[in-house]
Amino acid sequence: MTMTDPEQSVVIYARYSSDRQDARSIDDQLRRCRAYAATNGYSVTGEYSDAAITGAHAQRPDMQRLLADARARGGAPFRAVLVDDLSRLSRDLGDTWQLVFRDLAAVQVTVIDVTTNMASDGAGARLMFGAMGLVNDTFLQLVRTETHRGLEGRALGGFWTGGRCYGYATVAEDNPPDPERPRKRLVINPSEAATVVRIFRDFAEGVSLKRIAAALNDEGLPAPNDGGRGNKYGHGWGHTTVRAMLGNERYWGHFVWNQSKWVRVPGRKSRRRVMRPEGEWVASEHAELAIVSRELWDLVQARLRRTRAQLRGRPAGTGARPSLVSGLLRCGVCGGSMTVVRRKVKAGVSYASLGCTSHASRGPAICPNALSVSEKKASRTLVGALREKLDRPEFIERFIAAFRQRSTELRTETPSAAAEADRRVREAERRIANLTDALARVGWSESVAAKLRDEEAQLGLLKAERATAARSRSEYPTPHPTVIAGYLKNLFALLDTDPARGRELLSRFISPVVMTPEAEGPVRRYRATGAFNLSFLLGAATAGGDRRGKDGCAGRI
Repeated sequence: MTMTDPEQSVVIYARYSSDRQDARSIDDQLRRCRAYAATNGYSVTGEYSDAAITGAHAQRPDMQRLLADARARGGAPFRAVLVDDLSRLSRDLGDTWQLVFRDLAAVQVTVIDVTTNMASDGAGARLMFGAMGLVNDTFLQLVRTETHRGLEGRALGGFWTGGRCYGYATVAEDNPPDPERPRKRLVINPSEAATVVRIFRDFAEGVSLKRIAAALNDEGLPAPNDGGRGNKYGHGWGHTTVRAMLGNERYWGHFVWNQSKWVRVPGRKSRRRVMRPEGEWVASEHAELAIVSRELWDLVQARLRRTRAQLRGRPAGTGARPSLVSGLLRCGVCGGSMTVVRRKVKAGVSYASLGCTSHASRGPAICPNALSVSEKKASRTLVGALREKLDRPEFIERFIAAFRQRSTELRTETPSAAAEADRRVREAERRIANLTDALARVGWSESVAAKLRDEEAQLGLLKAERATAARSRSEYPTPHPTVIAGYLKNLFALLDTDPARGRELLSRFISPVVMTPEAEGPVRRYRATGAFNLSFLLGAATAGGDRRGKDGCAGRI
């Protein structure tokens, strides 16, 4: 273990994974880590903890806060992270390696497992941490397997396997064999079931999805996701919610479990759904839980098939086209997104109109903003405002001045990193000298020789890091004004010719543009307000520029 300076500052990270576990677990972890720090002469300068959050991913609030603090400008304010055991940091093998040997090691922060007294910069640490991470990952997979097996047993026994389904409620079983873990059975919720039947009947009689959703919102009926997950902007019934309900086979008594699984996206908290082979599905019929008749179900499915066939057979040119401003506009009334709400074709050319998604999908009861605007006009206005900000000689002068300032900041920050690299190399050389002296005094020892080989390998890595830190002290060459002008020319050409790629680029440095409807006599129009983060060029050029400078923009469409 290389951290022997008693004045070194450390922080503590603690976590427990389930809201069913005792919250005192974090207190116990913190207490043990504090005791370890006191025993070893470390100064605890901060504590981070994530309660009731799984260790299967690293997207946890305090974990991300810890990483952000470690990457602070001028160097991390602490030199080590103490954890009660490595599984508290993460149970995923890949995330463990990323956090310990890439994210934290890149900023010279060590991870110490206080239970085993192992530090990530010690001899043989990669082997030991890798083995411990593999054990933790294996435990995670075993928990998943056991959980899935238990859910399969519940599904085969006619019990509910979790989740929510509009129209139903759950009740605990009578006289459960395991009182600590009672199972639940599904029952029909009469008031919600009446709404389900109404939706099926209205659609079978020819009412559109949007009209059904708008009527439910006008009456103030709570939607399935109100007060829960989803509906990030606003609430209420949407036509997509109605469509999903019309395709739910549970409503005629046909239940299928294990159709799909959720696979976590690497490096992110989000997951994506993956269908399982049909042979793994567990299907069962429950006539007592049917809300709609099979005849009504069949009528609805027949109309859905006709609608899909009509969409597949529509003329060329009427399909969706990439939009430069899609995802960049927000309704100034409800805060929801602005998307294509209407499309028409003239002479084979498609023309789209943008409007509030909440109004179009859920009706005026959710958002009264019915004003639409040409998608081409909105895109042209946004690009025009951007061009007005960037296509000026003074902007290039501002950019060059900011570039030089940032380059100077990076050069002044680098010596601290170089000094830290020098210190670590000197410590490694000192340990190697001590091991060599030990061999000279006591004679050949396989264990001492093995440790010497590990230290020599570690010294090679540290010298490479020191060389990298020294190279980073060189000055960034200031780009010539013609280079900047050429970049801007290519940027605007891309926005004109490739809307999909242009949208992706714009989303990096444009905050959402708020579209607020205004009336001036009989004329109605939108006032667009937003901000351009013009430091994106600086960030790209220096590969480390900050994102602080923003220029506001406003206009009417």
